[in-house]
Amino acid sequence: MDKTYTKGLPVQVLALVGYAAWVIWVGFHHEAWFDEMQAWLLARDNAFTTLIGTYARYEGTPGLWHAILWLATRAGLPFGGIWVLSVGFAIVAAAIVLWRAPFPLPLRVGLLVTWYFGYQYAVVARGYCLDLMLLPIAAILFADRVNRPLPYALVIGVIAQINAFSFVASGLLGLDLLVRLALARRLGDWRAWAALAVAGGLGLFAMWTAWQPADNGFMAQVTRLNPVASAAVFVANALFDRVTPWSTEHQNGLDVVLGMVLSVGFLGLVVRLVLAGRDRVVMLTIPVALIVFSGAVLASSWHGGVLFMIVLFVLWTQWHNPVDLPTRRLLIGAIALLELAQGMQTVHSGLYDVANAYSAGHPAADAVTAWRAAHPGARIDAFGGQSFETQPWLARNVFDNYHHGAPHPQFVRWNTDETWHALPAPREWHETLATHPDAVLAATVWLPGAVKADPAGQACRAGYVLTRTFPAAMLWRGLRIDNTLYLFERATGGPCAGH
Repeated sequence: MDKTYTKGLPVQVLALVGYAAWVIWVGFHHEAWFDEMQAWLLARDNAFTTLIGTYARYEGTPGLWHAILWLATRAGLPFGGIWVLSVGFAIVAAAIVLWRAPFPLPLRVGLLVTWYFGYQYAVVARGYCLDLMLLPIAAILFADRVNRPLPYALVIGVIAQINAFSFVASGLLGLDLLVRLALARRLGDWRAWAALAVAGGLGLFAMWTAWQPADNGFMAQVTRLNPVASAAVFVANALFDRVTPWSTEHQNGLDVVLGMVLSVGFLGLVVRLVLAGRDRVVMLTIPVALIVFSGAVLASSWHGGVLFMIVLFVLWTQWHNPVDLPTRRLLIGAIALLELAQGMQTVHSGLYDVANAYSAGHPAADAVTAWRAAHPGARIDAFGGQSFETQPWLARNVFDNYHHGAPHPQFVRWNTDETWHALPAPREWHETLATHPDAVLAATVWLPGAVKADPAGQACRAGYVLTRTFPAAMLWRGLRIDNTLYLFERATGGPCAGH
């Protein structure tokens, strides 16, 4: 192994052991939420061809993560152990960063505590953990992509299978490979054609698996920001989302604006580094394309991690560009500041996740099972997607307002003909109660504001009583998002009856 990478070996080993201990500890205590549940149930309950050929596209993504889960479920990995997969990929990614990234050793170690490495893409088991591992591998292969195009093409082709944002980035990297091979007059070499065939074939396959069906109703249920705001949030979530990263309170105004200023300043330094090299076009096009895509199509908070990884890819491949010393020092300082800010959020979130429930699915499922046993023939409805976090812990679907209580499916269908909405409008709460179910398991995040403020009082006015509360909170960069589930029962006596 190159001495560049073996120097500082004890620190690297200690860093990797510490990182592995952290993500395993937090992952072991993490309770999987709706998105983790949905992918798991799709993989568990469908044949492989149905999973990849039909249902993955309704999730708006190629099917690589679902394929991995399909194999894991058939190997016997229980839902409670899904975190093992994301944590495993993250540990491999951490080792690659520690031993192969070109940055000074303190920056390499610091990358492991950033938000996506230290928590979001490692602990929360979703396909984005593959970005952590595969984009660094692509960065290692990038410099020699013309002389050894086939391994590089294979990696970027697999990256295209992860998610829509990775697909966009992979497509641009594939186009860059074609241009570089043509400029180097390598198109007469069979290895070049084999590489292009692999990259193109995998790209087309990813496009086929993610192609949106005409009856996908997901977007109709989503409340979207305007494109400019969506793109701004996308950038902020990748880099500096605010200038008070130690705070666990939701911030806005000047705090967020200054965070955006820091993010833009950081990207400005990255641009200066890129302009000093020969790969200017592709290295500037990819981040810009992702930002535009986030505004024009759709971006949720966690998608910012793909931009974070692309920025890391750009820094990795362009690090040795000949910039002046002040610029390099500023860039090193900016990376260190980013690591410090995101590291605070990682620690806050991880410690909170260990001590508290991220999802209330398991205890709520136990309560629903007990309720059904005590009330044979009675009707229980589900309201809001997080109520379905119970499904992996239930032997069958028990919710009467989902396919009339049929045992299957237990996963959410996004088809436009689906009457049950995982992302309901507040008015749908009143519509649910108007059908007079005997009980309702409701996700607080989707309830009307008045019900959130006073769930017991508002339920009583509708003729229901709040019998159980299952507290939980999702975490986003140190901030808590209420994920509590409520079990309401129809009042049969007392002041709430007869409403």
